[in-house]
Amino acid sequence: MRRLRGIGLAISLVALWNSAASAELTLWLKYQYAADEACARGEFNRAEHLYKAAERESAITLPADNFRLAGTLDGLGVVYMAQGRLDEADAVLQRALVMKEKVLGPHTRELPKTILHIADLRYAQGKYDEVERLYRHALLLLVRDQTDIGDTRALNGLARYYRLQGDALKAESLLERARKIHVEARRRNHPAMADTLVELARLYTFEGRDDESLPLYDKASAIRAEKLGMHHPQTAASFEELAQALHRQGRLQESEDLLERARAIRARHTEFEERYANAQAPLL
Repeated sequence: MRRLRGIGLAISLVALWNSAASAELTLWLKYQYAADEACARGEFNRAEHLYKAAERESAITLPADNFRLAGTLDGLGVVYMAQGRLDEADAVLQRALVMKEKVLGPHTRELPKTILHIADLRYAQGKYDEVERLYRHALLLLVRDQTDIGDTRALNGLARYYRLQGDALKAESLLERARKIHVEARRRNHPAMADTLVELARLYTFEGRDDESLPLYDKASAIRAEKLGMHHPQTAASFEELAQALHRQGRLQESEDLLERARAIRARHTEFEERYANAQAPLL
């Protein structure tokens, strides 16, 4: 009888532990999803606090080398880049990369996401000697699914690198390839298409082809305004670049009107970010 009671107690304790672990995992997922959504909306201060909360929960819920934590670190790295905190971004992205390679292997489909973030970071740091290798590495890992948004991100990044090197022909070829991928994947009005259009417009601007760049900036602005919203910093960035293109063509009033709209978005975004600067507002 005592033995049966002991077994029953053990089963109850296991069930209780599993229930607690499940609750902790659920809380980690809530923080992670909320952080991803905040980051996508450009709410970087709020996203930072949410990712850090997710990281704290993962220390309780997950093994130290669980690849899910790498997703949290990826997001935190993106936030730090957006905030200009490049050294901190480098540290967390390297942790994510090592974790994924250790747990999932060097050829996992989870790896390109982190590699692309690091490539973007190296570009922002001016470490151009590493940029081409990283983008090409990501493309190699994604070779089995050439419609993946990761492919177009890598192509955009390579094109940006070649534009910087003065190789406009190679850059344009890569961007046209990216645009074709978006069309074939039915992403004509996806924010990722807007990213490609902006890179192509910048290339045309670099070459002095303002008549061709203007409709691309216009289309990218329309996509971002519709899909990301009228209060997103990327929408503001599109309005600013479109305004510059209009100004070059002498359409000064239209340019100023767009710049005013961009300034309003930036002001609202700054106000929102300040609310979460010290985690004073509720996270969930």
